[in-house]
Amino acid sequence: MEHGGDYRQWPFLTPEEFELVCAFFDQKYVKAELGPTRKVFKIRLRRTLTTGSSYIEILRLLQLPGENDDLSLAFEKLNGGHDGPGVEIDMLAAEDADQEALRPQLQNQHIEAMDNGALPQYSLHSHQPYVTYEVHLHPTYNLPTLWFTLHDLPMGEPTFDLESVYRYLVPPEYKSRLRAIGPTGGISAAPHPVTDIPAFFIHPCQTKEALQCFDCKMDDYLIIWLGLVGGCVGLWVPPEMAA
Repeated sequence: MEHGGDYRQWPFLTPEEFELVCAFFDQKYVKAELGPTRKVFKIRLRRTLTTGSSYIEILRLLQLPGENDDLSLAFEKLNGGHDGPGVEIDMLAAEDADQEALRPQLQNQHIEAMDNGALPQYSLHSHQPYVTYEVHLHPTYNLPTLWFTLHDLPMGEPTFDLESVYRYLVPPEYKSRLRAIGPTGGISAAPHPVTDIPAFFIHPCQTKEALQCFDCKMDDYLIIWLGLVGGCVGLWVPPEMAA
C-alpha cells in the first residue's frame, strides 16, 4: 500500500508528519456539526513551550452535566465560546487568555493554568469529574501515544490510581483483556512528556501491527488511530468528525 504517497515510512510518523495529522484532526473537530456534544467533549491543538512540538488535547466529562454546571460552562467557553480555527500555544500569554475564556460568569469560580503547559485546573465546586486525553508522538516508536489523567473525582477517590482508571474509563468488555496484557501493550504509567507529572498512557508497542491493516491519508490518520486505541479507555471520536 502506498497510502496516498503521504508518508515517509508508513505507519510511522516523522515530527513534521505528526504536526500535519494533528492539524488535520483539529480541523475536523472545528468543522464538524457536533451540537450538544461540544458541551462534554473538547479538542484543542496545543504546542509545547520547550520544544515547540504539537500535540492534541481532548477533554471529556465523565457524566452528563446539569444545565448550569460550572464545568460544562467552562467547556463551552473554551476558545472564546466558539470553535474557530487556531492553535493554542503553551506560553504565559496564551494561558492567561485561556483563563479568561474558561472562567464562567459565576461566583467563586477559580481556574489556574501552569506556565509549563499543564492543563487548566477546574474548580472543585463544579462537582464534575472529567478526563484529559493527550496525543503525543512517541520519540522512540515514532507513533502517536495516548496519555490520560483523571480529575475531580468524588472525595476519597484517587485520580492517579489504576483501579480508578478501570472504574471510570475502561468499558466492561475491555477490562479482562487489558488486565491480562499487563503493563507492556496495556495501560502503563510514566512521567507525562510535558509536565513530568505521573500519568497513564497506552503503550504503543502494538500500534504498528494494528495500523498496517489500514490504508489512510494523513487527514484521517488520527481518526483511524483513535478508533484502534481510544476505545479501551473510553475515548471515541464523534462520528461527525469521520464524515
